Amino acid sequence: MDITRTLPEECIAKIISGTSPRDACRLSLVSRAFEAAATSNFVWERFLPPDYQEIISSSSSSSASLNMLTKKNLYFHLCDNSILIGNSNNTSFQIDKLSGKKCLMLAARELSIIWGAGDTPYYWNWISSTQSPVLPKSRFSEVAHLRSVCWLEIKGRIETKILSPKTKYGAYFIYSMENGCYGFQTPVKVSIRLENEVEGGDAINAYLNPRIWSGTHDQQQSNEELLQINQQDGRLPIRREDMWMEIEIGEFFNGSQVDNHGAVEMCLKEVQVLNGKSGLVVHGIELRPKEES
Repeated sequence: MDITRTLPEECIAKIISGTSPRDACRLSLVSRAFEAAATSNFVWERFLPPDYQEIISSSSSSSASLNMLTKKNLYFHLCDNSILIGNSNNTSFQIDKLSGKKCLMLAARELSIIWGAGDTPYYWNWISSTQSPVLPKSRFSEVAHLRSVCWLEIKGRIETKILSPKTKYGAYFIYSMENGCYGFQTPVKVSIRLENEVEGGDAINAYLNPRIWSGTHDQQQSNEELLQINQQDGRLPIRREDMWMEIEIGEFFNGSQVDNHGAVEMCLKEVQVLNGKSGLVVHGIELRPKEES
């Protein structure tokens, strides 16, 4: 029996809205009736975050132009394009294409960087991301550039209520290394903890400079080569499609809205060896959903 002849489009759309964005795209190929239902605003509004209107209205992008899009086009626009939100434009928002969950990134200006406030330019300075000919393209107007420190400590904090509930998240430090960087042969320590948890936050080794593994400073290894290296001693970075490097800080589960975790705190530091360090460029810290294993 052809259910498209017995069920109205609204019923088919309600059924499809209980699936996933991927399933909706597949079901749109079944028939014209399924295509009409699977591309409807009703279905794709269900896949958008519940507070998407509030997020868009807080964006520096034109909320009027975004609201003119169909809900399906808006969904994929927010998957493929990050938008800056908040009063300071130092947080970016995007949607995970497979799940519709929120992805958020804190700019370097939103992080707590020891000696990096700008009043001690001998240690850190802030450079325009649009004027640098060598840096990858940034989402934000400026990035933090490490000139010279011995004590490296960078922290980020974000309220869990603005993330998607019932979601496993990974937190990633996004950065670049200048030619001539030094002091990163020693691993840094990365840790993450939910604010209301007594336990957690165990520090793990992370090697920011992948070139230390190659035996030469003028040869950049590929992601595949890095993944083949023995990682028992610590985490290694990968190069992203946008040409920034990322290294995982850790992961956490964001429960329901009533769990009241408060905030998640992320930390990257090297405060033991205290050797001179230079050449690190900080883009920010990104939080995005991880697939459940």
